Amino acid sequence: MYKAHILAVDDEPLICQVISEYLEKIGYFCQPVIDATNALLELKRHPYDLIIIDIIMPGRDGIWLLNQVKTHFPEIAIIMLTAIHETQIAIDCLKMGAYDYLIKPIDFDKLALSIERALKKRHLELKVKEYQAHLEEMVTERTAQLKEAHEQLKQSQIEIIYRLAMAAEFKDIGTGAHIKRMSEYSAAIAKRFGMPPHRVELILYASPMHDIGKIGIPDYILLKEGKLTPEEWEIMKQHTTIGASILSGSKFELLRLAEVIALTHHERYDGKGYPRGLKGEDIPIEGRIVALADAFDALTSKRPYKPALPIEKTIDIIKEERGRQFDPHIVDVFLDMIEEILSIKEKYKDEYFT
Repeated sequence: MYKAHILAVDDEPLICQVISEYLEKIGYFCQPVIDATNALLELKRHPYDLIIIDIIMPGRDGIWLLNQVKTHFPEIAIIMLTAIHETQIAIDCLKMGAYDYLIKPIDFDKLALSIERALKKRHLELKVKEYQAHLEEMVTERTAQLKEAHEQLKQSQIEIIYRLAMAAEFKDIGTGAHIKRMSEYSAAIAKRFGMPPHRVELILYASPMHDIGKIGIPDYILLKEGKLTPEEWEIMKQHTTIGASILSGSKFELLRLAEVIALTHHERYDGKGYPRGLKGEDIPIEGRIVALADAFDALTSKRPYKPALPIEKTIDIIKEERGRQFDPHIVDVFLDMIEEILSIKEKYKDEYFT
């Protein structure tokens, strides 16, 4: 069985040794290092899955090392340690790419849990990249094959897309039915809006990846039951740019559209959305459509932290947000086809993927 390799960096040799011995005891391979410079050299010599970095160290500190790791070894998971509880420093570390931060003295149970979650997140991120590369390779290799083979390939790609989307939303929502409903809503709205069939199909298969960036949001924020602090909300909003980054650079139209949707589905028609504060028709039409489809499903679905709103109440909210949160033309189309929307909702209940 593979033992994850962890590098522990702390300028206090005793702490470094205690961390290393504890991690070895619970099944990891751990190499202790007492300064940032030697840590970087060690990373160049040997592959590591995760690095634990003390923030306050003489000379080159943990923040410097964090930047170096993200620049040169972006696939390594990072956990920060600090003896001083400064919220802004912690928030900055998370924004720079750290998975978590822990306060000294170390609670080893919390450390073990944080490592386990960080390694799982790293594994999923690597799988996303692997699936994306595999998807593109499969499309390139098989485009010249017979129509039946091409259709089988297409279906396998769609399944990968839905499974990746489900993986990103599983902790937050726990059911793939949301993904299926909102993608069907989005395609139905696009069709009624007059988009050509090819574009409607692209929206159907790209929209499930709208929240794929949530894999980059720490569990303590994503799963928090109470209201997020302003700092936590700023991190949560980054799921749009994280998702776009994951999907960026593809030569395939489907993934390029998925990138646009991931980035813009939280923009508002009145310009008060995020991440760019786009307004009106500056927001891509696909982003405006998915914004309404996603909001309708969220409002009418039961979650652990809220009940489902009645359809009538949800429609009232959408009408109130016409021209503010939502494109008024898309709202008009949506309301005109509400029976079709409700039919989709009934077809794909929350039991669909359970």
